[in-house]
Amino acid sequence: MDFYSIFLQKRIFSITRLLTISVIFMIFISGCLENYGRVRRSPDVQKMFETGQLPSEYNYHFFGLRSHPHAVMGLEPGWTLRSKTWREVEVSTEEFRYMTKWLWEDLGYYKYGAEILDPEFVKIGIIYTSSFMVAVKVDKDTKTVEVMPHAQVGGDR
Repeated sequence: MDFYSIFLQKRIFSITRLLTISVIFMIFISGCLENYGRVRRSPDVQKMFETGQLPSEYNYHFFGLRSHPHAVMGLEPGWTLRSKTWREVEVSTEEFRYMTKWLWEDLGYYKYGAEILDPEFVKIGIIYTSSFMVAVKVDKDTKTVEVMPHAQVGGDR
């Protein structure tokens, strides 16, 4: 065998091995992302929180301190929040209006409204936050959701 034949065989083996590893990795990643939803920013949702014109049938929760929460969200009826860090709040109270007004912001992080979507992009709730990253894990069988905003500062949650 000459040098070029050996080089070509090694090259084909390397490419085959790389493709096999890539396919396995893609299958693994797609399985991990299967139950994750997402948030989609929405100026309409932001306006709803700023004006207080929110759906009354939603179940509302806040994340962070009562005086300065990191996020406030509402879930559609039928959906249950699975969390120990979120606490319920009534939408028609003065406390709720205070929370949305004094939602935590920092230099470079501004409040925005977003729709909470399941893995098939179906709206299951709304959120008002300044967190740049929000993870949403959905269990469609039990209709439970975990929403985990990235909190930029420490402290009581």
